[in-house]
Amino acid sequence: MLRQLPNKTEVADLLVDVSQTGLASGLEFELFNPESEVPREFYAELPIKIRVVGDYHEFGDFVSGVATLPRIVTLHNVNIKRRGSKEGGGLVMNLTAKTYRYLEDSERSGGSSKKKKGKKGKKGKKSGGKA
Repeated sequence: MLRQLPNKTEVADLLVDVSQTGLASGLEFELFNPESEVPREFYAELPIKIRVVGDYHEFGDFVSGVATLPRIVTLHNVNIKRRGSKEGGGLVMNLTAKTYRYLEDSERSGGSSKKKKGKKGKKGKKSGGKA
């Protein structure tokens, strides 16, 4: 599974893959905004705000295409609405796509040492309270 997490140099290619999947599905992008990384224990989440215009079947093709990408991409907060008040005006889909990047050892060591210190401090307080 770790092979499905890109490293820093592969993230740009993955963003292109997500964008091309949407275009190949016939969608028109109104927004494609990669946001700041959210670091986790051994990986970082890379959220991307997306707004596309198309029809229901094009949305389905896009979601299916994203699912077949070689890297892990999850879709969150999916919202589909009619575009405008006229019938036949198409649909707008807003969502947050999240991809994940493997953190290098140097990136993890800083975060994990802070967590360890915090846990040790709590244990020390508990044992001190028992004495």
